[in-house]
Amino acid sequence: MAGWMMRCARRHERHVIAADPAAVRDLLIRLEQGVALAGLTPDERDCTLLVLGEVLNNVVEHGYAGAPGWIGLMPGPRRDGRDWRIVDHAERQVPEGCFRAEMPEEAAEGGFGWPLIMALTEAVATRRRAGFNVMTLQMRADTAGQDAPPRQAGAEGGLQAGACGG
Repeated sequence: MAGWMMRCARRHERHVIAADPAAVRDLLIRLEQGVALAGLTPDERDCTLLVLGEVLNNVVEHGYAGAPGWIGLMPGPRRDGRDWRIVDHAERQVPEGCFRAEMPEEAAEGGFGWPLIMALTEAVATRRRAGFNVMTLQMRADTAGQDAPPRQAGAEGGLQAGACGG
């Protein structure tokens, strides 16, 4: 694995798992019981676990599509439980249309995954670097009762909240 991809996080904060649903489930349990999310409100923690579960399972199901592989997860620079980086070596990337996905009225075959991810995050960015997929997520702070700000495509295939100004 490329050391430059995961060097920014402290060793005990980095998680590398096999690309399979059981490993994703085990990691989410460890995160829920660990200190990485301890500074979040219960709602923020639950939303973070939901988003990470959706993204990690998307990598397993669609990125690797049954092929063996690995997924790396580490906190972003703020280390407050709201910033995350996910790295994988799958050949398939996130389709560009996912970032424009709106919440369907009823569960479609593809489910609520990407619309849910977009609704619960403040910013999402993806890029391909040296054969690796790198996704950064910034979770929304607990804003109970407030409407989410509008979003617009940002740099490197991501979205940023409030970029429309409206």
